[in-house]
Amino acid sequence: MGKKYSIPVILAGAALVFHLFGGFAFIRSAAPTYDETVHLSSGYSYLSTGLYRMNVMDHPPLSEMLSALPLMALKAQSFAGHPYFANLMPYHYGDLFLYQNGPSPDKLLNTARGFTFLLWTALLLLFIWLFVSRLISPDAALLSMAAALLMPVFISNDALVTTDAAAAVFYFGSFALAWRFIDAAKPVEGKKPRPAALWGWAAAAGFTAGLGMAGKFSLFIVPPLVLAGWFAHDHFSRRMSAGRLAGFAAAYLAACLLAVALVYKGDLGLYYDGLKATLTRLDQGRSSFAAGRYGVNGVWWYFPFALAVKTPLLTLFFALVGIWAALKPFRRRALWLLLPPAFFLAVSLNTKVQIGYRHIMPVMPFLAVLAGAGLAAASRARTGGWLLAGWFALTALSLSRVEPFYLAYFNELAGGPAKGYRSLVDSNLDWGQDVKALGSYLKGQGNPPVIFSYFGVARPERYGVNYAPLGVVTNAPLDGGRADVCAMKRPLLAVSATNLQGTYYADHSTFAWLKERKPVHVAGYSIFLYDLSGDKDGIERLAALFDREGSNAEADCLYSLAGK
Repeated sequence: MGKKYSIPVILAGAALVFHLFGGFAFIRSAAPTYDETVHLSSGYSYLSTGLYRMNVMDHPPLSEMLSALPLMALKAQSFAGHPYFANLMPYHYGDLFLYQNGPSPDKLLNTARGFTFLLWTALLLLFIWLFVSRLISPDAALLSMAAALLMPVFISNDALVTTDAAAAVFYFGSFALAWRFIDAAKPVEGKKPRPAALWGWAAAAGFTAGLGMAGKFSLFIVPPLVLAGWFAHDHFSRRMSAGRLAGFAAAYLAACLLAVALVYKGDLGLYYDGLKATLTRLDQGRSSFAAGRYGVNGVWWYFPFALAVKTPLLTLFFALVGIWAALKPFRRRALWLLLPPAFFLAVSLNTKVQIGYRHIMPVMPFLAVLAGAGLAAASRARTGGWLLAGWFALTALSLSRVEPFYLAYFNELAGGPAKGYRSLVDSNLDWGQDVKALGSYLKGQGNPPVIFSYFGVARPERYGVNYAPLGVVTNAPLDGGRADVCAMKRPLLAVSATNLQGTYYADHSTFAWLKERKPVHVAGYSIFLYDLSGDKDGIERLAALFDREGSNAEADCLYSLAGK
């Protein structure tokens, strides 16, 4: 590399070490998040039975199959003969697959997570290098890698068995390889471009776009965007005839369709049916919470707000510097870095399903590259080395505050992770993953029983939580809550942040009274534990909630405990 690249190389290497340690620490700390059981069991069923049935109308199969691939070596059962499989009950089937299998739940889930984490991390770094080392410089590519590796959204979501990381990696990779086609078409030192390189980059870009479409339905937008970019770029640069470019476009589309056909085993109609069903479902909206506002049809500012509070502040700052550097002086090639994330973010402003920052993950690699470009520009200043070191140290320190609970990261603008629940909940913070942390805390307290208002699908009893359910929000058959409320001498109440904010309750103020009380413990920043001993008003409010659910015996016991 030489002396010129020493600082970027060191920072990229240090960021990679931080990223790997952080990702595997998160994997060990987290119980199954809300959708992981569905994705993992569906992917395994596709591999083991060859049947695309369970979840194929909601998500394409590629990402799920990739995550489940290492489980084939564990010889897990597929339960393909079970009624849950036959009747297409994905959450029940996912619960059965994870908790009733031969290998332990942690073995199954964390094996898949570890493979998933390494796969998406490696592909993302590869695409960043291929794109940025040619578009800007090797220095900027290394600093972009460092920025991406220090983004908590990649440390956490790349380590989960979902389809969001695949969308981010393949969306970015599609445009990265499409740019390499444009770059390969440029004459160098008077020499004509090599036809083999042009055909190769066109096919690689198309195949990557097809993999993206087979990994996340939202990526069906990629091929028309890439082709529009190619024809627009060529219109201004005049590098090849329209007919010749059309030939490369045809090769691109053929490679794209080939990738989709390979994943779907030739059944392109099944892909179309799933895409149509997904678009219809997304138009129906969903309950959401953002900074005190509730709704089912979304607000335009949800994702910009999430971007502002869940991204490290210095990374945002240097991304703005990167935008300035890309536009001054303006070069057409900068549009390949600016327009794809701008388009995706603009489309997200009108979406009705607003339940997580993860839904704009395709924007994040571009943000990291812009930050890398900004850092590269700053490095040319007299104190450039100190600026780079300061960015790295302060960003790593900000992330370390939330270790190992990286899903719950909020920056200082939001008050940090401890106050994140005031801004956003659901998969931004509380996806059911911290029930394992709650169990560890309760074990240290002698395993007292708790009343638990849980948001998630993980089985609390499997992680040491002896609980009585109250206002549980789940799609899974959580039937292990058997703690006797009437036998409780110490009324402990655990509430997931999503339920604390009442996101999915008809009465959003269901647990609003708890906000006046200080929890005795917060598990992983997302599950709040309250001790209501001696709190007459609190116990009576709790009793009223049991009454509202029809659990009258439990309510009577609590009223008696309150002295009413």
